[in-house]
Amino acid sequence: MLKRSFSYLLITALCLAVIPDANALTVKAGAKCTKLKSTSVVKGKKYTCIKSGKKLVWNKGVAVKIAVTPTPKPTPSTSPAGTPIAIGDPAGAIGGTPTVPPGQLMCPALDPADIEGITQTRADSLVGMTEENAQACAQSLEWEFRVGQRDSEMFPMTMDYRTNRVTVMVVLGAITSVNVG
Repeated sequence: MLKRSFSYLLITALCLAVIPDANALTVKAGAKCTKLKSTSVVKGKKYTCIKSGKKLVWNKGVAVKIAVTPTPKPTPSTSPAGTPIAIGDPAGAIGGTPTVPPGQLMCPALDPADIEGITQTRADSLVGMTEENAQACAQSLEWEFRVGQRDSEMFPMTMDYRTNRVTVMVVLGAITSVNVG
């Protein structure tokens, strides 16, 4: 019996030792801290552990700028097989060498096979285009076009599958993914 009580006591002590003190994790002005001059950044403020009288507490905090990692921009494709979207370059539009400004991708040529259904590979050619250019490209290819998500806003959609329709996701004005249907 004594052995069982001792084992329960030992297990309880180990469990309590593993669980961190909730107050020690709370970092806010005036809250208790454990190590002098330690720092913590919470919600854009940098707090420092200071001595106030005989206690160690977190200071009021100083606003810090959180570094944002830049997202890579899609690289433009200059496939000679495609035709440029209306860029305002009459030479390229009439049959000269198409010039594609930075950030503008090529729209694939009209394909009679699209009548039977758009392939995912052809739909993926819209990735990297601006929303306006992708919509113009889809219209020139006689594809139905809808936006399923723009930045963090998701739009309600019907669940019917159409082989002549593309649904796009737009982030910061550029197409990031395309689904057929």
